[in-house]
Amino acid sequence: MENIESEITSVDILNTDIRVHYNNDEIEIIPINKESYIKMREEWLIEQPPFISDKYKINMNNIIMTCIMKKQSAINELNTFFSEGNENNIKNFFTYMRNRNLENEKSKWSKN
Repeated sequence: MENIESEITSVDILNTDIRVHYNNDEIEIIPINKESYIKMREEWLIEQPPFISDKYKINMNNIIMTCIMKKQSAINELNTFFSEGNENNIKNFFTYMRNRNLENEKSKWSKN
């Protein structure tokens, strides 16, 4: 969620942390926990909530349900998503969320 100007080159999981590698040789450590999910919501979903055609709408809704309702099933689904063996999907999710622009999505659904 840092290094916004840099591209994510890879993601790996070490114990209970996501390590995000950037093209500027920086590495960001994101713990897999509720506090990180809260930060994701604040960073990505407060101003731009999930939209009907969002690719990762289920993950976004799970982040929201974790933060607002503290729903254990949502936490479990997020913990499963952010787990070893799913690094490519995690990288794709982070890349999508960092570049997400609802104006483009809304224009697809509006009548001209």
